[in-house]
Amino acid sequence: MPLMQRLRTELFALKMALRMAHQYLFDPSLRAVSSIRQFFTMFGQIAYEAVTNNGKTVEEVAVEALGKDRNALSGKVAIITGANSGLGLQNARVLMHYGCTVIWAVRNLEKAQKALDKLDSGEGTHTCEDGHVHRCCGKTTGKAILLQVDISDLTTVKPFVTDFLKLGLPLHYLILNAGIMAPPQWEPSKQGYESMFATNNLGHFLMSELLLPKIEETAKTATEARIVILSSAACTMCTSIDLSKCPVPKEEYHELGTYAVTKAIDAFHARYLQEKYRGANIYACAVHPGVIETGLLAKNEGMGTLFYKSLSFAPFRKSIPQGAATTMFCTVSPDVPKHAGDGYFFYFNRGPQRVLGVAAPGWADHLVHACEERQLELVKPYM
Repeated sequence: MPLMQRLRTELFALKMALRMAHQYLFDPSLRAVSSIRQFFTMFGQIAYEAVTNNGKTVEEVAVEALGKDRNALSGKVAIITGANSGLGLQNARVLMHYGCTVIWAVRNLEKAQKALDKLDSGEGTHTCEDGHVHRCCGKTTGKAILLQVDISDLTTVKPFVTDFLKLGLPLHYLILNAGIMAPPQWEPSKQGYESMFATNNLGHFLMSELLLPKIEETAKTATEARIVILSSAACTMCTSIDLSKCPVPKEEYHELGTYAVTKAIDAFHARYLQEKYRGANIYACAVHPGVIETGLLAKNEGMGTLFYKSLSFAPFRKSIPQGAATTMFCTVSPDVPKHAGDGYFFYFNRGPQRVLGVAAPGWADHLVHACEERQLELVKPYM
């Protein structure tokens, strides 16, 4: 990057950082759900993640768990929301390499088909959206099935589930991957809910509720089934959740604070499912993939510059294949059942971690069931 452009980028990122600090001191909407202390706690967690990350990629994690048998996941079925790009695409690609049938749950079928067509099906290299070139793990032996759903529009979720059930397949892995982060202004979903809550929480909650009978059925005949929910270290920033304000009203919206709440609710969802299925061979995980340049911040230029472009955040960033590695770990690692048995549910750097903030066990345990009840109340008309 040319020097003057680099300087402009750094100055813009600094401006964003100072703006966030000012809001933590004076913005009541942000202070209602977060605190400056928890903000720095999150940065401590991200710094710890950077120091302890050995850079393993999604392929390397799969090889460790599955070996080099290209049929290791033959007969297994996964659903991945947002499988046409970013972390979802990387996990779909590697699971298919091992023989897994992957249902691509996507909003745009044409875009998904183009992404599928571009996948390198032979030995060689693969270029990710972030520009990183890495070694492919080999020819795909699994199958991709593209099914349409707009996870932010609750009316599309049940038709998607119906289409999936018509296939007569089991369901071993449900990977709730799609999400959005920090639109600068409050935006409504098709049902009039705040868009991050609708996308990150309600749509995925409804999908999982409708698919749980199939997952339970699969777990009875297979060794196990898993549910992997993309949360974030941002849940660490969240200090409280007022469920009467979920979804958040327009006048109390804050781009970062509201995002932190949705990611904490994702973590509570994983905790609830882990509790619900303890001893039933169904394991739920909440994943923080890392600071990764995907389309997550497409609507927020300021935060996108700070997190994805600035030199100050460079030590904390991961490539897409590295970021996808923790999702893959939670999906196929043989260690996950033991971790769940030990009470772990939150993962980054391909391993179980101690979650911080409101979602941590012992902080606000009543929210495990309360979040579930609130979401069920909101999605019931669409079930």
